[in-house]
Amino acid sequence: MRSDGLNPLLQFAIREMDRKCRAREAGSEANHPIPDGVQEYLDVPFQGVGGVPLAVDIFRAKSPEPRPLPVVVMIHGGGLVVGTRKLSRTFCENLAERGFLVFAPEYRRLTETDVFREMGDVTAALSFVSGRLAEYGGDPDRVAVVSESAGSFLAVYAVAAMGSPVLRAALGLRPAPLRVRALACFSGFFYTARKDAPGLVYAPNLYGEKRKDPSLMQYMNPECPEVMDCLPPVFLAGSDADFLNSYTKRYAAALRRAEHPCEFIYYTDNKELTHAFPALKPDLPESRDVLDRLVKWVFTVYG
Repeated sequence: MRSDGLNPLLQFAIREMDRKCRAREAGSEANHPIPDGVQEYLDVPFQGVGGVPLAVDIFRAKSPEPRPLPVVVMIHGGGLVVGTRKLSRTFCENLAERGFLVFAPEYRRLTETDVFREMGDVTAALSFVSGRLAEYGGDPDRVAVVSESAGSFLAVYAVAAMGSPVLRAALGLRPAPLRVRALACFSGFFYTARKDAPGLVYAPNLYGEKRKDPSLMQYMNPECPEVMDCLPPVFLAGSDADFLNSYTKRYAAALRRAEHPCEFIYYTDNKELTHAFPALKPDLPESRDVLDRLVKWVFTVYG
């Protein structure tokens, strides 16, 4: 979908988000020092839906032990319309320093394709990861997906669809031969079809005429049992300075009502903890705290 096909309000939001993302990416890439304990493989090619060429950045702990490393796949945000995997580079390096093998794939944005192919690009990335774990020394039995903002929306559906033939058929996704044991979402943009401000802006462009199909749209509520029941344990982090804080709190409450395993971290009274702060502001003390608690939680899930 071309950006000139989007409604004017979303076009304006795209311009503003793109300006901020480009500035942040430029700052993160300028003279970027690689941590001593990390190996980096940048711009590794893989194929998205339909063979579209995409790329993934890979970060690996320089581990002296021969044991395979636990794996994280990091799905970046950007409102489905802007941003790249480069936004979370420091966060990925911090995970690698803690002993992980980290894959940060890209996916096409809504200005280039539709939301279902975005999901498909994420599932294609998961398939790529599955096929390359042996090469990079990753443990297929210890895989987590970490995501932020709109990346969390894509991650929820890509991961849930791996366990649900019903979802795969409804969304047009292929299965990925990867077992995801844990899912973490920072400031997740979970709700895209609600009749609130984001939903009213996004839904027409995400779903078009399909939004009038109740057999499909029932699944676009992430609280739908077909989605939630196919998710692994979920880790959520947010703050009251995040403009999507209500989404994180709502989804945490829904998971708990369903008695789904969930860890929920929420900060108050700190204006620095803005949207997706653990990934986008990784040097803040609270961001390091989230990372420490995430790592501890992941290994608790692994048992």
